[in-house]
Parts: sequence; structure tokens; C-alpha cells
Amino acid sequence: MADPSDELAAAPAVARSLHLVFTDAGAFLREYQQNLVKGGAFVASDESFEPRELVDVRVEAPFADAKLDLAAEVVHCGPAGVAVQFLDPAPDLRARFASVLQCAETLREAAAAAGVATEVSSPQPRDLLAGTEEWLTGGDLEALSLDEEVAVAASAVADPDPNERTFRDRADRAPTRVPVRVKGPTGNSLRGRTRDLSKSGVLLSIDGEELPIGREVELELVHPATSEVLAVTGRVMRHLRGDGVVPAVAVAIHAGAQREALERFVDEVRRLDDEQQRAGIRGPLEELGAVGLLQMFAALARRGTLTVTSGVEEGVVSFSDGQLVMAQVGSVAGVKALARIFGWRDGFFEFRATIDAEPGAVDPTPMEASILEALRLLDEANRQAGPELAPAARFLVHHDMLETTQGSPDTTEAAVLELAAAGFTLRRILDVIPESDVSIRVAIARLLERGLLSAR
Repeated sequence: MADPSDELAAAPAVARSLHLVFTDAGAFLREYQQNLVKGGAFVASDESFEPRELVDVRVEAPFADAKLDLAAEVVHCGPAGVAVQFLDPAPDLRARFASVLQCAETLREAAAAAGVATEVSSPQPRDLLAGTEEWLTGGDLEALSLDEEVAVAASAVADPDPNERTFRDRADRAPTRVPVRVKGPTGNSLRGRTRDLSKSGVLLSIDGEELPIGREVELELVHPATSEVLAVTGRVMRHLRGDGVVPAVAVAIHAGAQREALERFVDEVRRLDDEQQRAGIRGPLEELGAVGLLQMFAALARRGTLTVTSGVEEGVVSFSDGQLVMAQVGSVAGVKALARIFGWRDGFFEFRATIDAEPGAVDPTPMEASILEALRLLDEANRQAGPELAPAARFLVHHDMLETTQGSPDTTEAAVLELAAAGFTLRRILDVIPESDVSIRVAIARLLERGLLSAR
């Protein structure tokens, strides 16, 4: 029988919070230039945190009357506080800090014109790199040597590209990718992959909107070599949010009676993943682009899996003997997912000459034909004209207009109306309906024109 204390320890009710306050413009400018804009921060705290723990960081700048709540992951722990890596992509961080930055620069210029020196020291008397060794003395970061941990801290602040930072962190932390099936209380089963796996939790690439925070779920982790299935339970603790979509979720595992089996499973798949990673190829996406990379690897290898990350989103493509056997981005599969990946302009890739034991229920299709079709869909989407709507846009459905409007909604329009009424964002509507993005956008445009739908 599972020990209840194990479950309580493994699954706190909510993510814990950290507080970072900048008392003046000079302090903010220094920290912004050194760390914030690059995706990291050091936060003083006397609490004890776990490496990889997901936290909420409240950033306050009283001089600009600003308060920002940012999701982050703990990357280093020490007696003086913790270093965190923000989960938002760098462009989103810059946008969120834009008004504070503008106010800080205005105040600095005004002070300089008045002949007053502004304070340039950070409220935290160190930067992320300077404090690295001291932090390491206060925490035990599992599975990493001292040199590897220093590399992680450096990558968290030294790279202006958030995808590069994310990629390096994952590489140093030995990310573990295995197929997973998730079943919620409704019995609906979702397929995904782990991005990272430990003995206490897992980060999943999956349609997070189907898994609300706090929900108890059943996880079936599939061994990539033996197809062995390990069934455990857990609780959804955190959403990683993209633009109008939740592409990943963090789940705390309730080990209980399965603790020994879980530890053995994690150790085995980590060793296997480490071997595959050393034999794989990794690099920036923008040098060749996803199309060029896929064509090159398909020509050089009989089979393989290409994983592409862009911001918080992750796409996976597998092929064998010239056939596309899987393409997945969240809940989107097949050629439509391939088109999504082809549309990413920056990010990082990793190629391994292996295929997961459970690639997904997709009928194999010729690789070249799949690539051409995906490119056609992407080109069609780029050329499609219509109302400018943000991926996070939501809609109001005017049911009273259905009776007075001539003609009944067609199948695609009816699906859009149903999902819009349920509160789905534009991005999720595009993901859930299996038709091409252009067909769905055309249906939305028609509904807007007829007054059956309006953006809110």
C-alpha cells in the first residue's frame, strides 16, 4: 500500500513563489542587461528548493509601478538563494519588461541631465556567473558533475537565444525522452513524450489544455527499447504556456509502492538516452532549417527521429526506409504537424538514428511526398489573407444569429463554433480540427462576416 506521506511530499498543492524587487532604475538596468534579458535571475531566499522545481517569480519595480509574475525553473540552489531560468521565450520576456525598461532608461537619463549619479548595483550583490561556485556548495544537483553544473549556469545567462539556452540546459541535464500515455479522470487517453524524467516528476510534451493544473492523472511510461510499460499516478503541477497553446505540462509523480520500479525504470532509460544522445547530432535550427535537416538525415540514415524545439514548443518527426512514420506537435499530427515545424525559423534540433518503441498511430507515407505536402500547406498559410487574429484570441458565439442567418454552417464552421463556445483559443481551434489551417481560417472569416462569431 502506498505511503500517503510519499504522495504529499511528491505533489505540493501549488508552485511556490519567489520575490525579486528592484528598488531603483539603476539596479533594474544592471540586472536586466546581465541576466533578465538572457532568461535568468538570482533570487535571494532562505527557503530550500529542489533543482528543476517549477516556481512563480514575482518581479516588482516600484519606480515603474510594475509587478510581473513569471514562471521559472530552478537551475541552481544555494544557501543565499536560487538561480532560476524563466520559461518564457526571450522575445516574450523583452516584451513584458519593455515598459519597465523604458521607465528605467528615462529615469537614468533624467538623473544624468541633473548631474545625479544613479545606483548601478543590483539588489542581489552578484550575477549568475559570479555566484555559480558558491551556489553549488549548497545543493546536490543529481546526476551532474561540478563542471557540468557550471556549464548549465553559464548557459542560463550567456546565450541571448532562449532556444540555445534551453537546448544546452537539456543537453547538460541529460533530458530523457520516452513515449507516454496519459489518462485523466474522464478516461480520455492522450499520447505524448517526456521532455525530462526524474524519480519524482516528469515534463511532458502533450496537449496541456486537456490536463488542468491540480488534476490527478494516470501515466503509462513506455520503455523505448523493450516497450515495457510502467504505470504510475501523478498530479499536474504546472503548465508551460506558449502563444495561445499549452505545449507541455509538469506532473509530480506519486511513487508509493511503485518507487523501486520507478527508480529502476528511470535509471535504465536515462542510461539508454545518454548513449543515444552521445551518438546523436545537435545544433541550431536556423543554419539549415527543418526542411533541409529532414531531407539530409533521411538521405543519410535508414531510420531516425528528429526533435525540434522552438521556444517552449517541441516537434518530433520519425522516419524509416523513406517513409514518414510520425510527425507530432502537441495534439497536431501528420503532415499538418510537419508544416508547423517547417514554419519555425529559430530553435534547436537533435537527431538520433533510432525510433521510439511507440511512434504513434500514423499510417506511413512517402517522405518526399509528405515534405512537399507540408511545404504546400505552409505556403498556402503564408499567402492566405484574412482578419489579423492573434493565436491567443478567443471568440464569442452569437447563437441568436444562427436562426436569422441564411444557410446552415458547414462541417468546419460548425466545429469552429463548438470549440469557440467552449473557450478555445484560435491556436487550439487550429490544432484540434484536423483540416488545414487555411481551411479553418477561411471558415472563421466567413463566420465573422456573417456575424455568427466575433473576436473578444
